[in-house]
Amino acid sequence: MIVGADRFAVTEATVLTIGGAKGGAGKTVTAINVASALRSAGFSVALVDADLGTTNVADVLGLEIETSIHEVLAGEADTEEAIVTTDTGLDVLSGGDSIAYLTEADPAELRTVIDALSPEYDTVIVDTGTGLSHEVLVPFGLADGVALVSTPDDTSIVDTRKTAEVVEKVDGTLLGVVVNRVTDETDLDRVREQIELPLLELLPNDPGASKIEPVVMEASDTDLAEAYRQLATTLHRQTSSDE
Repeated sequence: MIVGADRFAVTEATVLTIGGAKGGAGKTVTAINVASALRSAGFSVALVDADLGTTNVADVLGLEIETSIHEVLAGEADTEEAIVTTDTGLDVLSGGDSIAYLTEADPAELRTVIDALSPEYDTVIVDTGTGLSHEVLVPFGLADGVALVSTPDDTSIVDTRKTAEVVEKVDGTLLGVVVNRVTDETDLDRVREQIELPLLELLPNDPGASKIEPVVMEASDTDLAEAYRQLATTLHRQTSSDE
């Protein structure tokens, strides 16, 4: 269970970046569910979709975006103009259907976005892209902590270790790895041995619970939802300025 926000006096947001070495590992839904879990515990949370090539947080949540994060990063709109609030009070900055500002969006301007959000929220969650491009590295360096999402597959684990090395090279703070899509057949001893990094949480594979996001709100009594809540608690405790 996540400790409520009234236990803490936060003056600037904690910034958490959720990344992954490969597309399809589940980093976006992990970012959504961590943000939603913290919001349901009473924290004010902004979720920033910084996966600029394939921004899809809004699509997953079924949100209509009038002003995209691309416009903000291109200097064509202010940060507050791009915020869309969900029914549960989660504030989201994401991309829309238009690609008009895709090439003009400057990843370096993400710092300006974070600076604008920081005084207004307890936590800012950043969903970043995959690979080693500039737009991916910027959120690693800006965060108070980085969590990487991997599947139990050997290739995913190896690539996650490589990404962890990059996080450290850009002076990011790696909190650990989230292993997604864990089943009864997953060899957890092998995963722990291969990953060679702090293991933050094991997320059980539950396609049924994942049909409507966020799981922590739409399927709150499932093991997957509880795992997301535990992950949110762990990340909060590791990055809280009051610890």
